[in-house]
Amino acid sequence: MALSVVAAVATGCGVTTKDNMVHKLQTEVQTLDVNNYKSTATMTVQMDNNPQTYYVETWFEAPDVYRIQLGDANKHINQIIVRNQNGMFIVSPALQKVFRFNGNWAQNQGHIYLYDQVLQQIIAGKDVKMSKAGDNYVFEMPVESGNDVVVKQRVEIAGGSLHPKRIVLYDKDNKPVLTVEYTSFQTGVKFDASNDFDPHKLVSDKKAKQTVAADQNIDFGYVEPGEMFGDKLAAAYPDEVNNETVLRYTGPHSFTLDEWRPEAGVDGFASAQLVDLFGVPAMYTGDTDVHQLIWVNNGVEFALTSKNLTLEQMRRVAMSTLAQVGK
Repeated sequence: MALSVVAAVATGCGVTTKDNMVHKLQTEVQTLDVNNYKSTATMTVQMDNNPQTYYVETWFEAPDVYRIQLGDANKHINQIIVRNQNGMFIVSPALQKVFRFNGNWAQNQGHIYLYDQVLQQIIAGKDVKMSKAGDNYVFEMPVESGNDVVVKQRVEIAGGSLHPKRIVLYDKDNKPVLTVEYTSFQTGVKFDASNDFDPHKLVSDKKAKQTVAADQNIDFGYVEPGEMFGDKLAAAYPDEVNNETVLRYTGPHSFTLDEWRPEAGVDGFASAQLVDLFGVPAMYTGDTDVHQLIWVNNGVEFALTSKNLTLEQMRRVAMSTLAQVGK
């Protein structure tokens, strides 16, 4: 098996070895593959000394249908990631907005929200170090798809139930970038498949629509990113009629940041892939020349367009806007 556990773990009179831990985790994955589960967690993102706290609620219907609700610290749901038989969706209930696209996000980078994928990463991971913290198992391993933000992850699992306790992602300086603290985990949950995973029904919350209608009257100004990779703001073009602003940055990379109040409805991005901004989902699309990253935050839709920024650089620019206040 692929699990390369560096150290065995003493447990009472016996020893938990590499082989029997692989067997335990594989059995747990097989159980989750045929049993629905539901989890709740608090996620703290620490970027540039400005922590952001999110509420995360995951509903998983075996074998591959799920919805991930992302909210603020008060559990007010802002966006929902949905995967069903018809594809992938990002739903913004308050904005009455649905984004539809393709891709297999869970296996690529959505594992911090989906526990079966967490276990699969441990089983298939290389150079996995295993230890114990009290009654819990701890697994440390490099992030396979390493990027400019995170290079290592630490997963803590309850020793008896093998349920998730904590996930921490670290940067190259071994500082925590993201911490997920699980508050509940249930298996054998029953869902209403015709309603619970239908993005068009999730977006039809009348109360949320009334809330955003009031917010639409507020002039949000515009948000400047904190990370610009040496570029400078060259011009800002406000459109007061449409409550939209276009920011143009020039320098070694050059990029454009559009910001506007989105209209209700459905937008399709057939070739887009889902990119996690740690608490805020985004869509990455484009051709070989021009790429675009699209996301929604605080009722505003953003579109970052560039020929020269890499995907990781675009992620960093986008994440640097999340804690900013419109001017």
